Amino acid sequence: MKIILLIIATLTLNHSLDSFGQDIVLRGIVINKETKVPVAFSTAEIKALKTGVYSDSIGKFSLAIPKKNLMDSVEFFSLGYERKKYRINDLVKTSEDLIELQPGIVKLKEVVVVPHKVKVIKIGITSKKPWRFQIANTFGGQYGHYIQNKDRRPGFVNAVSFYLAKPGFPNAPFRIRIYGRDSKNDCPGNDLLNENVIVSNSKGAGWFTVDVSKYGIDFPTDGMYVMMEWVFSGDQYYYDIEQVIKSKDGKPDQKIQYHVYGQSLGNINEQPDGVSSHEDWEINGIEWIGGYVNVMINADIAFLVK
Repeated sequence: MKIILLIIATLTLNHSLDSFGQDIVLRGIVINKETKVPVAFSTAEIKALKTGVYSDSIGKFSLAIPKKNLMDSVEFFSLGYERKKYRINDLVKTSEDLIELQPGIVKLKEVVVVPHKVKVIKIGITSKKPWRFQIANTFGGQYGHYIQNKDRRPGFVNAVSFYLAKPGFPNAPFRIRIYGRDSKNDCPGNDLLNENVIVSNSKGAGWFTVDVSKYGIDFPTDGMYVMMEWVFSGDQYYYDIEQVIKSKDGKPDQKIQYHVYGQSLGNINEQPDGVSSHEDWEINGIEWIGGYVNVMINADIAFLVK
């Protein structure tokens, strides 16, 4: 199955106003404008510098900016909220430390309830054990799986499942992302899950299923992408892992040490026919890198039975 990896411009979690050297450091808290509740794992991005940061689990952020870029803009956004842009120099002058995001309005289609039987089918990778695992050390990095709708039948998304492998911390929080398909570019398009859904699995490694039926997500006739997004929830989720690189004769050649974060995602040793080379897209300032990894993700789809 075709999957993609999403990388947001290099993000580093580094919160009033400090200065050192040639940098200005903006610190603050991102909150919901209506409820005043912190918005966890929101993004502050400076497109001119191709850099940004995530807020932490209580909405706090810290962003280092070169003094020469004070006239540029910083944009704050999060899933389910409207984007808000400030000129950096204005924030410096006012020392504003509360960034208020307005919840976005999502138009829902009219729902007609009729008596029908449904049949739930699991689509995607359902293997019991992984071949190996996929790790990420970039907050905002996403791995996912393209869930095909081969018969182009209308349906509803009941649940999504992820195989959390043993390396790392299977209990680390992550964000669920579900996208429609951009048929023109053959890559993820619009968000189908318009809420900030962050989950964690306390049961350890193995399949982890999340019920998403309450969000009313239609299963598109041209399929969808189900993604896991790594989010920062504390230094306690960092760990070191060693990878052995083998030479052509199959003997261990070198060892590489990685300092990585959070959970790992199982994958399988299968490739589809006609694997294409990697392709890059940029959508809404986000760089998408397409490829084939076959991470272990599936979805329970409810189809109507006539």
